[in-house]
Amino acid sequence: MDLVSFRNLGEPGGPQFSEAAVKALAESAQVTDGPNDKGEMFKRPGRPSDRFPAPFPNEEAARAANGGSHPPDLSVIAKAREGGPDYIYSVLTGYKDKPGDMEMAPGMHYNTAFPGHQIAMPPPLADGVVPYTDDTEQTVDNYAKDVSAFLMWTAEPKLEQRHMLGHRVIIFLFVFAIIMFLAKKAVWKRVNKDHPPTEA
Repeated sequence: MDLVSFRNLGEPGGPQFSEAAVKALAESAQVTDGPNDKGEMFKRPGRPSDRFPAPFPNEEAARAANGGSHPPDLSVIAKAREGGPDYIYSVLTGYKDKPGDMEMAPGMHYNTAFPGHQIAMPPPLADGVVPYTDDTEQTVDNYAKDVSAFLMWTAEPKLEQRHMLGHRVIIFLFVFAIIMFLAKKAVWKRVNKDHPPTEA
């Protein structure tokens, strides 16, 4: 997620974590920084201003861990794929046993939603892996809904604010149009009173 910083998690419209939670989450990550005064790169605890660290040090390591495929930037994946969050949900819940007559390439996994039905990414979700703080069932279906919503937010973090601003602008223009219409009627009423139209 190359375009998301830890501090974004505390912004309105998103997860809205507290400042302390954002700081604690950032500090739990090790971020590469430097060079130091010896010209060496070093690791340090993350800060809220840091971007999410990549899970792989470089593209070659990412391809080696994913059967030769380079993982896409997930911070914009909801806008980059047709169907957006619906597509993401379908892929996350689409891992099934392959049909008996289908031949799979080495290292690939069968997925009903992925084009061609062969995907290098192994199933990232499993029931009971992440606990919820309420009574929500810990199922792949619920996890997939949450991940899809989160990735839609990372792709459009200001979407709700833009919608709210758009509604306000429309209301303002509607009220402004009514005021202008009434003002026009009042002006022309006075004009017609002071200068009544003459009959030919």
